[in-house]
Amino acid sequence: MSTQQSGGGSAIHATEESERKYTATPDQPLPDLSGVARVASIDVDTVELSAQYYDTSDLRLLRSKITLRRREGGDDAGWHLKLPAGLDTRTELHFPLGTSGNGHGPDRPPAELLGLLRGIRRNRPVALAALLSTTRNRRRLRDSEGALLAEVVVDDVTAVRGPDDIELQWREVEVELGDGGTASGSELLDAVEAQLATAGITRSPSPSKLHRVLGDLMPVLPEATGAAGYLRDYLVKELHLLELADVAVRRQAPESIHSMRKAARRIRSALQTYADDVELDDTLVDELRWLGRRLSPARDLEVQWERLTDRVADIPIESQREATKARIDEYFSAKSDAARIESIEALDSERYVELLAGIDALIDQLSVAPSKHRKRAGLRPEKLVQSIGSVAKKVSKRVARVGDAEDPVERDERMHRARKGAKRMRYAIEVIAPLHPGRTDRALGRFDSFQDLLGEFQDSVVAREHLVDMVSEQHHAAESSFGLGILYRLESEIGAQQAAHLERAWRKALRAARKLWD
Repeated sequence: MSTQQSGGGSAIHATEESERKYTATPDQPLPDLSGVARVASIDVDTVELSAQYYDTSDLRLLRSKITLRRREGGDDAGWHLKLPAGLDTRTELHFPLGTSGNGHGPDRPPAELLGLLRGIRRNRPVALAALLSTTRNRRRLRDSEGALLAEVVVDDVTAVRGPDDIELQWREVEVELGDGGTASGSELLDAVEAQLATAGITRSPSPSKLHRVLGDLMPVLPEATGAAGYLRDYLVKELHLLELADVAVRRQAPESIHSMRKAARRIRSALQTYADDVELDDTLVDELRWLGRRLSPARDLEVQWERLTDRVADIPIESQREATKARIDEYFSAKSDAARIESIEALDSERYVELLAGIDALIDQLSVAPSKHRKRAGLRPEKLVQSIGSVAKKVSKRVARVGDAEDPVERDERMHRARKGAKRMRYAIEVIAPLHPGRTDRALGRFDSFQDLLGEFQDSVVAREHLVDMVSEQHHAAESSFGLGILYRLESEIGAQQAAHLERAWRKALRAARKLWD
């Protein structure tokens, strides 16, 4: 588990933890783990832990697979915020236990952590949701050099949940990778799991202790039915990704703005395509477009900075390369800082919170029995496929118009419109993937190549715009201006190459997609 500083010099530290949970009964002892590969010694001890878990009244954090707690005892006492990060893996943010001088106390989570969760919480307050006391019997598996491979613990837990004061007790086993076990990763976890299985200790159905305590209080969406159900499930998935990306953007995590903008675009495209089919108000489309525009500058600058930095290697003279690289860094550094501030201001706004609430309401609307809405009651899932066909016709027209452009500026604008239409079509296909999984997989595979072409073209257009801005700035050395000119020529050539292959790439993508509705 590597530790890193997170969040612009704050007291928050982040670690990646990979662990698995198992159910066990009081009469199930742990098996002998000394035979697990690479284990040379096992340290055994017992620690007492107590933790207070916090959540909104409607369990927003738990529903997003996030936990916020204050723990005392053990090696990592403090405030912990756990975020999903993949199979068996979570990102855990640590904040030290504080006093009133730090702005938080035993019943007041740190403002720094609550700020990261503003979008998840919908800006609602959090309160004590559960109290857990744990007696932890710990076994630390070490290799021949003393490095910690994994920690296997038996937890005897007593929990009291806040909503109704019900008390629960259970035993569970946790296996967490140590710094010395990360190289083998899942192989080590699998080896320990195999040993546990010999003692009848099996994987837990609950992803966390808090889920075991409060899981039955979480609202449950009815089973998806028909066309509205496909759309609802797609929105639920993408909203979850958007929320997690929101937290990552606030933490300044790599690629976070890209992930958030992509999730917002997918939601918007799905709503645009199927608004008429399931009686949706288009207000959310406008608001999602607003969010995308607030996120785009920061992401575009990130992409362009990396792109042009890599392109510097194509400048033939070393002095020109160095001068050009320095000028590119100076230019993008200033613009990126300003763009990031604009992104965070958008996420901190009431308008953004209202947008999230609007998506929540739409998901609830799509979960209502279709018999209560005559149009949705008569809508067959196959009708959604026809909507994709309508989008395809629009994209075909946009692609055809690119070849009729009279000058490069007009060509660039028409390519951009074709790109936006193709993205909308791709995301619409993703919505109906459960309806025709094989066909949609093939269609999306073709779209990957087509969108790569359009994306490369658009990146070349934006790169040229930035290069012109840099050249127009005053008081810079001639070496850098000459280097920027070389990069402009290269980007122009790239754009022309992509435009020349547009129609052929679209025919291939359309041929695969047409099988969905023909």
